[in-house]
Parts: sequence; C-alpha cells; structure tokens
Amino acid sequence: MARQEATTVVAVSLDAVEARLTDVSRWPEFVTGLESVEPAGFERYRFTVAARGRRRTLHVCVVPHPAEHRISWRALEGPRYVGELRLRAVDDRHTRIDLTMTIDPEGLMDGLREIVGGEPMAELTIQHIDAFVSRAPQSDPAE
Repeated sequence: MARQEATTVVAVSLDAVEARLTDVSRWPEFVTGLESVEPAGFERYRFTVAARGRRRTLHVCVVPHPAEHRISWRALEGPRYVGELRLRAVDDRHTRIDLTMTIDPEGLMDGLREIVGGEPMAELTIQHIDAFVSRAPQSDPAE
C-alpha cells in the first residue's frame, strides 16, 4: 500500500479526542481491518488484522506523544505497518485529526491486488474515527 492520508474535523474538544484515541484497546472500533488488540508490555500490543479473508497477528509499538498531540505506531517485525494520528485544536470545541498510514502487502498476491486497486483504508478509518469520537459523552465547561 502506498502511503495514505486522510483528515477530518470533529465537533469535539482536543482533550476529549485525545483521551478517546489514546485508549489503544478501543482501536478495533475504528481502525479498518483491526479485529483485536491485546496488551503485550509497555507500549507494546498484539494486533489481529484481517484483510481479504486472511488474518495475521502483528507485534506493534504504539507511542503517545502528548506534548505534540499525536500517536504513532509501527509493527516491530514483518511487512511495514506504520501510522500516525495528529491532533490539532481548531477552536475550543473542534479538533482536526490527520491520519497517515502505510501497510505493505504481506505477499505477492496481496501486492498485485494493491496495484490493481488498493482499499482506501485511511479514508475509511478516518470516517470511523469521526463517528467514534463524536459519539463520546461531552462535558461542557460552561455548565
């Protein structure tokens, strides 16, 4: 897969978005193709990923960068599986979310499918993120 990027702006504060997205155990609710996440150590996880009827387990390092309002991840072995979420406050009640991801095909057939027409995984994931953070309970600081 070539590098994919997608962006959305949600009507949710930066703090609330960041709190929701740093909970890696909830990522299967919005990351396209991610079936499950199991903790495997400090900033280490086992991701079960499914694509085109095939399932594989990846050992992934997920690192929050709170000072920069971003979260990065990468597979520790095997084909490239990397990504980054960058968050930026638009105003007190809106947050811009930028997603960048690269997932290399696992084998020759997957590589050929990518050439013919890869899935818009970043775009699908950003749509799911939008719904995931928007349905979070919101507290109004004015209340």
